[in-house]
Amino acid sequence: MIKSMTGYGRGRAPLGKGVLRVEVKTFNHKFFELSYKLPEDLQPFDEKIKKLIREKLNRGKLYLWITQEHIGGSPVDVCVDEKRAGQYVRLMRGIKKKYNLKDDISLSHILALPDVIIYKEKKENSARQLKALSSALVQALDGLVDMRVKEGKALEKDLASRLKNIERSLKNIKTCLPQEINNYRKKLKTRFKKCFENKNNSVEERIETEVSLFAKNSDISEEITRIFAHIDSFRDKLKSREECGKVMDFIAQEIQREINTIGSKSSDVRIAKQVIYVKGEIEKIREQVQNVE
Repeated sequence: MIKSMTGYGRGRAPLGKGVLRVEVKTFNHKFFELSYKLPEDLQPFDEKIKKLIREKLNRGKLYLWITQEHIGGSPVDVCVDEKRAGQYVRLMRGIKKKYNLKDDISLSHILALPDVIIYKEKKENSARQLKALSSALVQALDGLVDMRVKEGKALEKDLASRLKNIERSLKNIKTCLPQEINNYRKKLKTRFKKCFENKNNSVEERIETEVSLFAKNSDISEEITRIFAHIDSFRDKLKSREECGKVMDFIAQEIQREINTIGSKSSDVRIAKQVIYVKGEIEKIREQVQNVE
């Protein structure tokens, strides 16, 4: 079963007193490309994130967003910069001694000075972070894959319908072939009508030779056979569980090449109409498979 490269998924997991949220979105791309920026405290898990994503996806451009929501604000640690506080105390003692001041140095004086009290964002336990991140990311990726599968089913239905249309046109082309040769014979006989009136056998033989040569040069049975074979291969890929978008595009190119040959060989108006129709279907198929993983 084919999968689309377009999809969206999201996940969430509790982390401390807050929530960690993950969103993923993918678009069609020739190869696999990952675009994201991690919060600073999650950067150590970069390789783990890539590994989880590659286990689920093979092709497409993926955007990843990770946010952390802290209930009641971000948890912080309150600390004292003892080195800076010590510098302040020594400085104040020096001033007190130099100017013979009587005031005592109190704790409130020191704590009120700039940068003595430091507020640091409290770091979560790395094991809990990784567990929450993995859980939320897997949820998001599973949702993304489900959407890609659903869109893949719609793509499969559309592609299968277009393959049937092409087969129907090929069958119509095959029914036109005998008539095309008969029409060519009639044209030649009309052109050389006077010669037939004189019962010129050599001219009649010449016409049959020309008709045989025309039939040989306009023979498209091999091209039709190859197109049917390509259609069978394409259908096999529709049921494949492996990455097959590029292969399907190649098969569509081969069908297009064969139908172009049929168009160049035939002069029948009815065949030309069918060729144009098939070309249109192939073009639509190639547009669709650009979004197949």
